[in-house]
Amino acid sequence: MSISFLRAAPICLVATLAAAIGAAAQTIPKERGAARTVGLFSFLCLKQLPDLGGIERAAGFGEFDQLTGEDLKPYMPQSPADKLLAWRYHDHGERFILTAARSKPDDAFKKQMPAFANATNTACSLLVPSAKPDPLLGELTRTMGRGPDSTWQEGATQVHAWTHQQGNALSYVHYYAPDKAGATAVLSASVFVKN
Repeated sequence: MSISFLRAAPICLVATLAAAIGAAAQTIPKERGAARTVGLFSFLCLKQLPDLGGIERAAGFGEFDQLTGEDLKPYMPQSPADKLLAWRYHDHGERFILTAARSKPDDAFKKQMPAFANATNTACSLLVPSAKPDPLLGELTRTMGRGPDSTWQEGATQVHAWTHQQGNALSYVHYYAPDKAGATAVLSASVFVKN
């Protein structure tokens, strides 16, 4: 069995961006907490990208409730998606939402990254309950193997971002941490692959 370069490069890119994920995903803690949440994000999103079908299979493995119709609308991305999937599940009594989408870059991204203007973007997000003090940032930093490349305030949310570019692929991992405990936090990853 051979793997084409176009398929292998994005996989290597995500693996490079989150080098420690292999060990974390193999041993997702059974106990509730940040290590389990980030471990699930690694398994459901980071290990699967840019394979949208892989995300779908992982959600099926977890027997998550797929969202359709009106239930899917709140998770529509700002840019029109070629394909959008979402699932709801509960873990240790807390509600999580997993989303996955494939789309073309929006106009703002095209201006910022013209080399990837015609790329295909595959994205995966895990919406999780938040807490104060924030336990997820430290765990995600440990999993990524380094601190965020940038951090900024976006309304009532602090955004932490990791970026990596390799060959024909560009990947981002974002953590949207709400300022207010109890609000929904978002762990998000996306890979742009040149066509």
